[in-house]
Amino acid sequence: MQFTSYDHAIFKTIEAIRTKRKEQDEVISLVDYGAGAPEATRSQEEMYQGVTKEATIAQLSSIGLKGEWAQRLYALVQKHRPQKVLELGTCCGFSAIYMAKGCRESMVYTIEGDANVAKLAQENIEEAGCENITQYVGRFQDVLPALLEAFLQIDLAFIDGHHDKEATLQYLEMLKPYLSPKAVVVFDDISWSEGMREAWDKIGSDSFFERCVDMKKLGICFVKGEMDDLV
Repeated sequence: MQFTSYDHAIFKTIEAIRTKRKEQDEVISLVDYGAGAPEATRSQEEMYQGVTKEATIAQLSSIGLKGEWAQRLYALVQKHRPQKVLELGTCCGFSAIYMAKGCRESMVYTIEGDANVAKLAQENIEEAGCENITQYVGRFQDVLPALLEAFLQIDLAFIDGHHDKEATLQYLEMLKPYLSPKAVVVFDDISWSEGMREAWDKIGSDSFFERCVDMKKLGICFVKGEMDDLV
């Protein structure tokens, strides 16, 4: 990956927002609809109902793509120039911001399960000056069907939430009919747990994709294989 001084200035601006947030010890109450932890054994019902917990803004801001990985996502959007980007798992909004900055003409649609976390993300998105991001709040399985029907065609999808084997595979199946002919699907934390690794192994051998690249943390799938220089 080769970045210009303009790109590095963008990275610096985004990370300055993250750094400021990591200094804030305010506690937020939130509902976690995901798998919880790599060793957790939450049932599908428990994940759907969610688990209430507390976290500081600093802790939340330490989660998610950063450094080299965030820059790879930025570069992928910058080169692919997708019209419509869908993200499952906004968290504090930094990945969405990287993607929105990667191509100002892209529209980024991002879903966050918890309203309090979504509010924090929206503040970060506004501070970053990203007018091409639209955020939705709710469980993925509740919000996603209507969004897909409205969007009809997704050019890039970034799946970074829930982190459960069966859920990850289900989301991919939901997305498939709405992916454009040259779509890219990116999965985060493919080695996060045994279940996520099993999900990725199945995705990586799916004939729906022409090419899948295993980067240990990220898994990148191309409906049409291309963009070798990004991976």
